[in-house]
Amino acid sequence: MNSFVKPSGDSKEYTKLTYIKLFEPFDWHIGTGEYLDALREKNKSEFLDWISSLKYENSQYTFLNTTDGYSLIFEGKKLQHPEKHPFPNYLKKQVEISKNQDGGFYEYKFKKPNSVEVFDKISYVKEYDTYGWIIGSGVYLDEVKNDIQNKELFFRENINRQLFLLITIFIIIVMVAYIISIKISKYININIENIISSFTKASFENSIMDTSRLTYSEFIGLADSLNYTLTNNILAEEKLQEYIKIVNQNVITSTTNKDGVIIDVSEAFCEISGYTKEETIGKTHSIVRHPDVPIEFYKNMWDTLLAKKEWRGEIRNLNKSEKEYWVFASITPIIKHGEIEGFTAIRTNITDKKHIEKLSITDELTTLYNRRYFNIKFEDEIKRAKRDKKTICIIILDIDYFKQYNDTYGHQKGDYVLFEVSKVLKVKTNRASDFAFRVGGEEFVIIASIEEDKILQFVSSIKEGIENLKIEHIGNKASKYVTASFGVVCIKDTNTLTFHELYKKADDNLYEAKKAGRNSIFFE
Repeated sequence: MNSFVKPSGDSKEYTKLTYIKLFEPFDWHIGTGEYLDALREKNKSEFLDWISSLKYENSQYTFLNTTDGYSLIFEGKKLQHPEKHPFPNYLKKQVEISKNQDGGFYEYKFKKPNSVEVFDKISYVKEYDTYGWIIGSGVYLDEVKNDIQNKELFFRENINRQLFLLITIFIIIVMVAYIISIKISKYININIENIISSFTKASFENSIMDTSRLTYSEFIGLADSLNYTLTNNILAEEKLQEYIKIVNQNVITSTTNKDGVIIDVSEAFCEISGYTKEETIGKTHSIVRHPDVPIEFYKNMWDTLLAKKEWRGEIRNLNKSEKEYWVFASITPIIKHGEIEGFTAIRTNITDKKHIEKLSITDELTTLYNRRYFNIKFEDEIKRAKRDKKTICIIILDIDYFKQYNDTYGHQKGDYVLFEVSKVLKVKTNRASDFAFRVGGEEFVIIASIEEDKILQFVSSIKEGIENLKIEHIGNKASKYVTASFGVVCIKDTNTLTFHELYKKADDNLYEAKKAGRNSIFFE
């Protein structure tokens, strides 16, 4: 192994691996070699070709990305040139998980090859740090579900065939035993009676036959053959029960009659809900219903199901301990002879996912919605008001002389004031159509769907609620307690103003409220 300059004319030296052998007749040294960097790139390319060739049924494939954000194998196909990964969030998650020594799993939604529809998918990824690669492969959960259903159907059909075979053999044995019993001795009849009684007992108890009471080799051979069939049945039944146990323990399922009364639930359902099977049978799913979920949500669900269609969506529930949890549910009508006989639901626990979503839209200090969610929700509420032809009101409030409060009492006390004010806003915006946000240091925004003639009463109750906290504020020129000023604007025809124009008008009204001496409301 030595360093050489390549024939291309490049002055840089490269490491080369050479094999040399002496050719004695002419005292020659004959050798051949290859540069290690070329060999490494060749191996790397062959490695990529091999990985991209790995396929696992239907749409299951291997993918490969680089840790610096490029895809080399995407949807099971090797790319001609590295391409920037089209889903940075997924790649970021892959990089985080692949840093674990043994790699790891993660769940997400992704489209199948040659399809635009996305499905739930779980993948395993691991880092190959020699080349800076992240190698992964995954399965789509709907295909896992179908596979389980197909295997269960296979086992049931297999058991039915075995039972049919067993019954057929039994009938043949009885007929043969009857004919032989007429023609042969009592001794033979005793063997026949013994094998029939043993077979009957084995069939009822699902156990192999006792051949110790048989004396003829023909009967013993027949019993052994039946025992072999029985043993296969027992093994198939055990495998089926094992599959059913796995599904029961890990898949959140429930079955109801056509009126929604629960007739069966899985162990996984009991675990997440906190209720025992006995506590759920005969009840409806209202036992886990969250009080904050509007009635319209369940009405739309039932409208879909009663139309004999599958319903899919996220559901917010409460377990027995009144702890909130979220599931993604697929509810399918059970239809026989054209009529609905009941419903089967399969659920996935998405509590952690919803918790992360909530954290992303929640202000950490006050637990109100944050500025990011305000920008999204403001646009949504304007569209909803336009669609429903309803009035939408925007209220911007600012704690009076808050800087002076922090300077006098300290930032820790200032945080306490923000938290207490947010509690007032939560109490006052408890309707489904009201939303409260913290959008700045001491600045809050309320979106309310309320008639214009009632808005002043609504805002006044919030203003009084803040002052009634009786939090001392010696730097407040408007009161000896902590107070707030309010800028209010209401509009019914949302076509006349844009998002920014509506917000600016409310902010201008807040300025007028402060200009008027603070601890006041300006509504125009």
